[in-house]
Amino acid sequence: MHVTGCRYGINLAQGVLELHSLGILILNLKPFNVILNENDQAILGDFGIPSLLIDSSFLSTGMDKRLGTPNYMAPEQWEPEVRGPISFETDSWGFGCTIVEMLTGNQPWYGCPVGRIYQSVVEKHEKPNVPSGLPSSVENILSGCFEYDLRNRPLMVDILSVFQRFVYIFYSI
Repeated sequence: MHVTGCRYGINLAQGVLELHSLGILILNLKPFNVILNENDQAILGDFGIPSLLIDSSFLSTGMDKRLGTPNYMAPEQWEPEVRGPISFETDSWGFGCTIVEMLTGNQPWYGCPVGRIYQSVVEKHEKPNVPSGLPSSVENILSGCFEYDLRNRPLMVDILSVFQRFVYIFYSI
């Protein structure tokens, strides 16, 4: 399962990097928005809509805390004016949540009300649990995705590199 999850991680990281190269932030990366094609490759779907709303008048209605799905939102998504800015590293958090869920089958903060998720992520600085048994490089990069300060999170190019290296080593053995 770890190899499959890492292979999907490569597909997702490549897709995120391509969108980032076009200036598109995803801000709602989650397994529900991942599609498997006929070649068993993970493809992003339903992306970038929250980033289109960032500069709109829609935000003045108080919906800024809804630019994403709470279970996958980085701290700065909850309060961009305080913890921001929203950036490419914001998508690293969602990527980490997505891969952790794909590896474990458990959604981060499953069943918790939105207020409790906010309290866990923003106030208590809690992080989703990275499963044990992963290669240390993969475990470390996923843990890095959950750094509270976005400046300390890995860039998607670094995430991609770690996942590619693991899959390459696995298939070379």
